[in-house]
Amino acid sequence: HNNFSSSTVISGYETTSTALSYVSYVLATHPDEQLKLQHHIDEHFTSHSDEQMPSYDTVAQMDYLDMFIREVLRMYPIAPIVINRQSTEDFHIKGVGTIPAGTCIAVDIYNLHFDAELWGPVDPHTFCPERFETKRHPMAWIPFGAGPRNCVGMRFAMMEMKLVFVRLLKTFTVVD
Repeated sequence: HNNFSSSTVISGYETTSTALSYVSYVLATHPDEQLKLQHHIDEHFTSHSDEQMPSYDTVAQMDYLDMFIREVLRMYPIAPIVINRQSTEDFHIKGVGTIPAGTCIAVDIYNLHFDAELWGPVDPHTFCPERFETKRHPMAWIPFGAGPRNCVGMRFAMMEMKLVFVRLLKTFTVVD
């Protein structure tokens, strides 16, 4: 039985288009970062390959592009209120107490993505793609959810966004 439906595909395109809007906004409001990203993109292409579609392998090697998009999604998560789970067994939280099985748990993604302990030493309210050079807790960044029910299209969405911005920023500059 396949649970992948047309509504999954449609919602995937909608969330990707929202993410692309946020990336465009950050590009327009952070011209120095945009210029840095354009230089990064230019490093991966030669003058004779400018008109070619970037290959998967080339885009996969573009670390600053990846960090840039991850930082946008950290600051502007697409679906910040949809991550909730029901506990299957009792568990204890220090300073809170025991949470009984069957309790619905919702993740506050904004507080998670802006937690200074998780995202410092640079102020989490400052756009800084380089913060992704530091290894962090695997659950600190969850714009696509986490665990067995995370977004099945996460890799596709990330690659789709990278391809769009490589093609766009090779030729154009987004202005405010």
